[in-house]
Amino acid sequence: MNELIDEILADTPFRDNAYFAALRGGTFDREDFIETQIQFYFAVAFFGRPMAAVAAKIPSAKLRVEILRNVWEEHGEGDEGITHGSTFLTLLNRLDGITQSDVEHSVLWPEVRLFNTMLTGACVIDDYLVGVGVMGMIERMFSEISGWIGAGIVESGWLKAEQMIHYNVHQALDVRHSEDFFAVLAQPFERDADSRYLIAQGLRLGAFGFNRFYEDLFAARKRRMLVGVRTSPDVNDWVG
Repeated sequence: MNELIDEILADTPFRDNAYFAALRGGTFDREDFIETQIQFYFAVAFFGRPMAAVAAKIPSAKLRVEILRNVWEEHGEGDEGITHGSTFLTLLNRLDGITQSDVEHSVLWPEVRLFNTMLTGACVIDDYLVGVGVMGMIERMFSEISGWIGAGIVESGWLKAEQMIHYNVHQALDVRHSEDFFAVLAQPFERDADSRYLIAQGLRLGAFGFNRFYEDLFAARKRRMLVGVRTSPDVNDWVG
């Protein structure tokens, strides 16, 4: 299965994605970057929910526990101040003074809703092997992406290295998270052709969808959409 994962990563041009190329090249306008990161917050805060859904579908209790541990970590191990959504909001605040109220005034872009809907479909409706494959590949890619974005923020002079939060943690954490997901797939992958097909479908969808998500965010980076504060942003905008 490792060969398949490496093949899919090589076939997916995420390392040349315009979002990261602009950040590395110093051509990403700061205001545009922050606007896309506000939108990315909605994906970060939502991510633990499809993860929890697919964990419940894993037939092996031993393997299920490992994914549930990841869900627990996504939720700050019970500490609301260090949930992944909270640490990302801290990052936004350090970047530009962005507050929870500012986020609640931002319209959720369709690109983000599309990504979150893809995760929901894969993890809730589809076979668990597809959902686990999607989540595992996204975690694997994000371990690299976190390093690029964190470095880009510092190299652009937007934050000092000691001010960095969220991305520096995920650069290492998501390697382990991806390995936990891939461990769920290892035995089914060796077991039969049907399982291998479903696993490959999930891995490819995760790689394609996550790369496309950043492409879409970059293409929409000039968009500015604000509304009045909503009474229930948790429902309307799929935040955790």
